[in-house]
Amino acid sequence: MAAARDPGGMTARERIFQEATGGVGGRRSLAAVLLGLATFGLVATVSAWQVTAESTALPMLRSGVGVLVDIDAFLAEEGEALRQAATEQDGALSFERYPLPIALEAAEVRAASDAELRDMLLDRSAALVYAEGLAAFDRTGSQAISRVSLEGMLELAVGQLSRETHERAGLAAMVLATAVAVLGAATAAMSTGWGRLRVPAGAVALGAVPAAAIAFVFRLGTEVVGGEDQFLNDTRAIIGAALGAGVRNGAIVAGAGLALVLASVALEAAERRLRPGGELDEDGGTGSAEFEQF
Repeated sequence: MAAARDPGGMTARERIFQEATGGVGGRRSLAAVLLGLATFGLVATVSAWQVTAESTALPMLRSGVGVLVDIDAFLAEEGEALRQAATEQDGALSFERYPLPIALEAAEVRAASDAELRDMLLDRSAALVYAEGLAAFDRTGSQAISRVSLEGMLELAVGQLSRETHERAGLAAMVLATAVAVLGAATAAMSTGWGRLRVPAGAVALGAVPAAAIAFVFRLGTEVVGGEDQFLNDTRAIIGAALGAGVRNGAIVAGAGLALVLASVALEAAERRLRPGGELDEDGGTGSAEFEQF
């Protein structure tokens, strides 16, 4: 059934949208809402970009990969054979029974202690996973691990700590940062007086608060889950790091926005006292011709 139209040819939805966005106040409200949404996305993408940076990701990858490949069990079973192979040949040694396609030089293996050999395997494995992501775990192209299993969840979490994810998050953050700047400028341009500071700052704060709150709630949830299972503990650590960055970044942005809102309120109050005869408009402007010159 076709929607009913008014004499002007518009449906009720179209009329409501026009009323909401038709005037300067409506367009400013729309820009403020979009600014808040862009801020929410910016906090999320910057947090992902920070967590997937190589310096942050590699230590978590070492721990996660160590659990996934069961590094201690592998060395207990294959360590002697590996050292024997290193004494019989030179050049690169490959590991057929190791889950990741890495290689060590025979000279490295011969000179390494058990702890050093473990560290070398984990360092090379973490670097490989960071470079290739989830694909590093699939040597045959036909690997199938259930993502519902604890091993599958950890592998999925580890696979996100990659250079590709870092680059994608950085690109998304740049796009959203540009959107925040453009929408912030547009919101300020459609405001008057101290509203030029208060309105965009308030929109930014309102966008950052839910980002921090959602990350905080989910982080609390991950802290409840755990126990003795190392797969679960490592998965929780990786997810917790990402959520912790979201809480921190969201709180910083929300705090900065709120500080600017409070500053605009204080400056407006000071202006009222300095200009007792000036009438302030709804955005905090004096409305006087003399003030508008500034």
